[in-house]
Amino acid sequence: MPVVRIDAPSALPENRLKALADAVHSGLVTAMNVPPSDRFQIINRHDAATLLIDPAYPGVSRTAEAVIVAVALRAGRTDEQKPAFYKAVVAQAERVGGFKRDDILIALSENTLIDWSFGRGEVFPPPGN
Repeated sequence: MPVVRIDAPSALPENRLKALADAVHSGLVTAMNVPPSDRFQIINRHDAATLLIDPAYPGVSRTAEAVIVAVALRAGRTDEQKPAFYKAVVAQAERVGGFKRDDILIALSENTLIDWSFGRGEVFPPPGN
């Protein structure tokens, strides 16, 4: 049940953003066991004044095409699944979208089932299920 937010420079072409979004979803499916139909993504474009990304922290070399991928998801993934997810996303984004490996920052935020409502103002899944 992840929700993905991708923040990218406004100059990044739409086809490359789509390739990144596909890479993120594919990584969630393959590395984190997310169902293929569980795709909720928000893509935001920013000018240079509203997307501030340090070009070198911590010891990487980012370009003006750097993006931030923030993923909110239910807790429970292992310490092995998370790096596998990062590697899968970056490899596919590099191969299909032409991204530079250092240009993709990924941040995970975990929560529990009580933190989700997919509609009707109800907890998902309902308590007791």
